[in-house]
Amino acid sequence: MPEAPPPIQGVAAELQKCNRCGFCQTRCPVYRVTGLEASVARGHSARLRAVLEHELPFDDALRGSISECLMCRACTAECPPAIETDRIIVAARASYVAQGQPRLPRFLFRRLLMNRGALRTAAKLLGLAQRTGIMSAAKLLRLFPWFRGLAAAPEMMPAPRSFLRDRVSSDTAAKHVHYFVGCALEYALPEVGEATVQVLRACGYGVELAENICCGLPPYAYGDLEAAAELARRNLAALDDGGPVLTECGSCSSFLKEYPRLFAEGAPERARVEAFSARIQDFTEFLAQAELPKLQPVPAVVTYHDPCHLSRYQKLTRQPRELLKRIPGIEYRELPEADWCCGGAGSYAVAHHDRSVQILERKMRNVRATGASILVTACPACLMQLRYGAARFDVPVEVLHLSQVLQRALPVR
Repeated sequence: MPEAPPPIQGVAAELQKCNRCGFCQTRCPVYRVTGLEASVARGHSARLRAVLEHELPFDDALRGSISECLMCRACTAECPPAIETDRIIVAARASYVAQGQPRLPRFLFRRLLMNRGALRTAAKLLGLAQRTGIMSAAKLLRLFPWFRGLAAAPEMMPAPRSFLRDRVSSDTAAKHVHYFVGCALEYALPEVGEATVQVLRACGYGVELAENICCGLPPYAYGDLEAAAELARRNLAALDDGGPVLTECGSCSSFLKEYPRLFAEGAPERARVEAFSARIQDFTEFLAQAELPKLQPVPAVVTYHDPCHLSRYQKLTRQPRELLKRIPGIEYRELPEADWCCGGAGSYAVAHHDRSVQILERKMRNVRATGASILVTACPACLMQLRYGAARFDVPVEVLHLSQVLQRALPVR
């Protein structure tokens, strides 16, 4: 049997930490839906360890379960040795990429995401297709199980007529921050970005829109580490002049902070990357330390969903709740299982649509139980998934980003 691919060999020590206790089963959203050992961290570790020990071939038989992991780190939170299952999954996916990458993801990650102009054009065309009804034809694809996720995409993805950079311009006041514009905020949810900028300016900060491109998380999660590292290099070049870098996308902020993982110890870029990542702050952690203006009442019952990349990757759970509780008029009610993944996970909701909806249904049952009129989160992928869930399961709740709730509380000028 041939040697295991190098990326898997690189996580051999992490794989050996698993003591087979099964604690990961208690919190894994995928396992709670499937009940299959192959769906949980213990199963992933056992099978990949068998690959390293030449007991299993590394072939397509493993690909399905490896692709189903949400990378939410719920298993890591329950694991006594805190095994980083997300690193193991990425290594396995990178091993598949090393064996040959299909043309479509290669084009998306190495061409489209590298070129903001091309991505903008693609987003315009997609929005036009959706607004003119062409995308509604995709609903016919529901007849075919492997296309169900694509058929649901028009219901999940907003199609704004203008993008964030069309609506907001830079303001480099003496006290200013660099605003890292995430792809989802730019092309799908520009109103969230507008709210973020308005809140920051109300707090006395100038906002400079960074000339960034995609943070690199999509190719990294897929296993295309080379594309992720190249996107990191380009973002470093665009933001190399110092000062805090903010984003209200929990996924972007978490991955930007983890850029050093993309470069080996001793690599020429390593020190520069570490210095850059130290400048990254999520909008919630930055604002929790800022002086807010006198806020106006927002009379509403509010609950909050923890994005995985904010809560488990960055340990930012207290700050968003404190910000909500500083708004007069809000009755805050804690969401049961607030830190359970909603099933969005970037493209997961499309690639594994049926599984994603099963995970989402549990989340929406908990939202309904709170009686909240507003459901708040702090990640665009979660925001789109939760809005889809509220509509699909008929939950009478408005889904907003934290910056939008704060925007409502700003004094009228």
